[in-house]
Amino acid sequence: MDSIPQELIDTIIDNVPESSLLSCSLVAKRWRRKSQRRAFDTISFSFEEDMDCWCTDIPQDSDGISSYVRRLKIEEISSWAEPALFSRMLESLSSLTTLLMDATEIPDELPGHISRGEFGNGITTLYLGHSSYTPAMMAMILSLPNLKELCIENCEVMPEGPLPTHPVTPQRRPLDSLGLYGSVDGVAEALAESQLTFGRFSSNVGITGVAQLLLVSSEMLVELKLYDSAWFLRVPRPSRDDSERSSRCFLL
Repeated sequence: MDSIPQELIDTIIDNVPESSLLSCSLVAKRWRRKSQRRAFDTISFSFEEDMDCWCTDIPQDSDGISSYVRRLKIEEISSWAEPALFSRMLESLSSLTTLLMDATEIPDELPGHISRGEFGNGITTLYLGHSSYTPAMMAMILSLPNLKELCIENCEVMPEGPLPTHPVTPQRRPLDSLGLYGSVDGVAEALAESQLTFGRFSSNVGITGVAQLLLVSSEMLVELKLYDSAWFLRVPRPSRDDSERSSRCFLL
């Protein structure tokens, strides 16, 4: 076993099915780390109890299992018995790049921890789906300094109370892409009022506020996809001096 190059071992592990990763991790020490990296690349939780067990039992080691996680999915936690648990979870995942939240509440204190730089700097992809739009949701979006891709699906602003708005943080870079799908009434207006900008935008028909949202990013928009849309939109063309940008519009 010692004569096999590590590169070959890594290639083998990269190509085995996920069901074989446990067996691969038991072959030898040189197989363990790569196998565990693949096995723990993505984790998901549907219960607070499971998240609490992770935070309690898995050491927050900069080179251990918690550092292998790059994608985290949390679903069906509509309210938190222990809101601080979400922050503990994100703090334990030093290599996290993708956060997927489906029908899950965002604790009010979470954006504050992110804005103070306690965690979340590595998150570049955020998906929010099947939940109610809250001030904490917008605050979290705007507090993630390196967010590149944002997708919001079936999130509605609750009818009671004024529409919450939040200023963009100074370090907030433009998004590479923004996607709005399903029922997201009010979300587009809130994003536009917060001056969130992006280079690529995709959406389906019937979303209020898309015009205002596109106007905010008109100078940097390079790709627009509107599915099942009867709209006719004028997409700004780049100047003659800007050879690196190209504007593309798709009405599908």
